[in-house]
Amino acid sequence: MSVEVAVFILRLLAGLSLIGFLALLFAIVWRSMRQSERQLAMARAARGYLTRQTRGSSQPDGAGERYPLRAITTLGRSASNTVVVEDDFASGEHAWIVLEDGQWWLEDRRSRNGTRLNDAAIQQRAILADGDVIGIGRFSYRLSLGTEEIP
Repeated sequence: MSVEVAVFILRLLAGLSLIGFLALLFAIVWRSMRQSERQLAMARAARGYLTRQTRGSSQPDGAGERYPLRAITTLGRSASNTVVVEDDFASGEHAWIVLEDGQWWLEDRRSRNGTRLNDAAIQQRAILADGDVIGIGRFSYRLSLGTEEIP
């Protein structure tokens, strides 16, 4: 076998090795991206909903409106919140609902007028359960946990 044939075979093997390495790298990155997409989709998926109610009114504006409950759901007057509370007594970032280790928590975000849970003001993080009512200003939101579709 001549030197030129040996060099050609070595170059061919090196090229095939490089192509194999790049294909393996592509497969790993592709699998990682798909897994990240699934995790992100699960994090964004609704895990229940909040139903808005108005206190002290027989036919309130927006009563019965549903908001999807996410792993982190923010409530407040600012348009950047998951649930925008159109009330002068609501702070820009009033409260949030967080899912941690399978448990739902309600936390007041140092709002000026406070957050109520089942008509009691909360001073620290509180555990939530299905059917709890969260109060912010003149509005209250009934918590419904589960995977029911939001119309």
